[in-house]
Amino acid sequence: MTDSALNPETLAERYLAAVDAFLESVRSVAAHWLDWQEQPDRWTVRDVAFHVAEIDQMLGLRLRRILGEDYPELAGVDTQAGVRLFRRSRLDLTLAVDCLVATSALNTSLIEKLSPSDLKRKGRHSQGHDVSAADLAAFMAFHIEAHIKQIARILAAARK
Repeated sequence: MTDSALNPETLAERYLAAVDAFLESVRSVAAHWLDWQEQPDRWTVRDVAFHVAEIDQMLGLRLRRILGEDYPELAGVDTQAGVRLFRRSRLDLTLAVDCLVATSALNTSLIEKLSPSDLKRKGRHSQGHDVSAADLAAFMAFHIEAHIKQIARILAAARK
């Protein structure tokens, strides 16, 4: 990661831009496409929205733990289990959107305030690798950006 990429303002701007683009993408989907699946094992736009909201909360918690604890153990997550739970629940998409809006406000504020020493703080992921606050802040944006592309792929397949 370059020094400019480690700048808290740059990290926060990229993350917030990803959140804004994701929200715009989700909000632009017509209601009849929200639960469309190309195949039974593929995610829907609604699945993606709840996944992003859930994982953004978890990543924010990881960031807070790295900043507040000494070398915390960061548990992995079964993302498929979360998707299955939210799919069964058939919750209103607005809940995912509102959750992401709230979580991202807190996460952005924390990222903007990262000091050089904060950026270097680390935790240990349960899969055996270290995670720094800087790496995590960059991943938060990357994760959302990847799911914007996923929504575009879902909609392209739906419209064929």
